[in-house]
Amino acid sequence: MRRFILLLFCLKISSFCFSQTDSSLFTPVVTTYYFDWGKDSTGILVSQYGSRKGLVIIHLHDDEISSAEAAKKVLGHTGGILIELGNNGKRLVSFKKEGKKVQFDPNRIFTAKGRSQNLHYLNKTVTPGITRSVKAFTAFILQKIPKSLVTLVAVHNNQNGNYSINSYKPGTYSKDVLKWYKNPKRDPDNFFIVNNNEMFKGIKKQYFNVVLQNSMKATDDGSLSVYYGKKNLVYVNIETQKGKLDEQVAMLNAVFNTLK
Repeated sequence: MRRFILLLFCLKISSFCFSQTDSSLFTPVVTTYYFDWGKDSTGILVSQYGSRKGLVIIHLHDDEISSAEAAKKVLGHTGGILIELGNNGKRLVSFKKEGKKVQFDPNRIFTAKGRSQNLHYLNKTVTPGITRSVKAFTAFILQKIPKSLVTLVAVHNNQNGNYSINSYKPGTYSKDVLKWYKNPKRDPDNFFIVNNNEMFKGIKKQYFNVVLQNSMKATDDGSLSVYYGKKNLVYVNIETQKGKLDEQVAMLNAVFNTLK
């Protein structure tokens, strides 16, 4: 009887400890910064979860809601920084300059070539002043990423069948890819692009679709994957079908499992 009571007591203690640990989540400290275009402004939200500064998740497309939700859910347990572009739920950023409405994709501005291509593709007229403004906005975003960065994770959502691991199959973008792994049991819309071989092996080991980018030869589209591809930092891009929150959380956890 004494042993039984003692066992119950121990179980209560362990249950209390687990409950306390499970509920002690990091509460984000959120700071909002505004980039002034002149007549318009664009906000960037920086959320610090705990004291961890080497891990940053970045969310650039404000219409990709479930990817931001997944990032917040995971960072509440792991700690780290979330950088979000506040853009009224829109994918493209727009502003007025020199009497013209200008728009651009915020994930196509991180190199000079990509920035120029993106602006000319989306706008009839691109002046040096417009280019300078977008270049300044690019610097504004990058300044929010701490120098202590070790791993940067970009989170995105895609439409069913529109963009997938199949987009990178051998023979399609062969010069952009060093290695390619597809799990036939997983939805091809959900996949990783990484710039680090150890991260590639870690993700593959967990049976997720993953591409190892050829950073030296990848097409310069102005994306963060190209910008960080040539830097000595681990960069991970997570693409998940829109609305698949649980899958995106699982994919983020796969990154953290690999980092451990």
